[in-house]
Amino acid sequence: MRVIKHLFLLLLTTIFFYGCYSITSYSNSTQKLTFVKDKSPFISIEFSTPRQNYYSFSSCVDDSYTIQDINKEYGKIFLEYIDLNSACKWSGLPDSFFETSVNFDLKLKAFEVVEKINSGAYSFKTYKINDESYLSAVYYSTTNTNIFLLDYDGKFYTKMLKKIDPSYENKYLNKKRFEGDYTSSLVRKNIIESYFRYEKLEL
Repeated sequence: MRVIKHLFLLLLTTIFFYGCYSITSYSNSTQKLTFVKDKSPFISIEFSTPRQNYYSFSSCVDDSYTIQDINKEYGKIFLEYIDLNSACKWSGLPDSFFETSVNFDLKLKAFEVVEKINSGAYSFKTYKINDESYLSAVYYSTTNTNIFLLDYDGKFYTKMLKKIDPSYENKYLNKKRFEGDYTSSLVRKNIIESYFRYEKLEL
């Protein structure tokens, strides 16, 4: 009986959060991803030459992919989309896992957060890399859905923040930008790293 009650509560929680925050999946036909804020379309990014890879190595994952793009308007973009099923949960903070992955894979000597802005389900961070260049990231997180976006030029990052706060000024936008190339996937690495797992139900 407790198991049924637990599953029912999980279902209600999922429905509630999906109603509050949702994000459209990437459309191959339009090559566009639309972000949602406060139940309404917030901003869209239309990819120019997207290279998309799907990852389904885990039964925890309902949908997962990465996109690499050299965007005509925003420059180089990397994005990972992960949608976990309701029976699974992250074993720690998703943003921290992603930061560690970027730091390790790119063999960075220094990786410092110099700007952090939170707004609802979104978190915006700018990093100072190796004490000489800058990299921007956008994180989107709800109960089961996470998006990790690296914006090498910082242009889409800035546009998103200006939509939230028109007075925002990015003081790192015109400084030297990081020129690395992150291509990994947390889903692919989960086999070894155990970033997420099935949540055991109490019987």
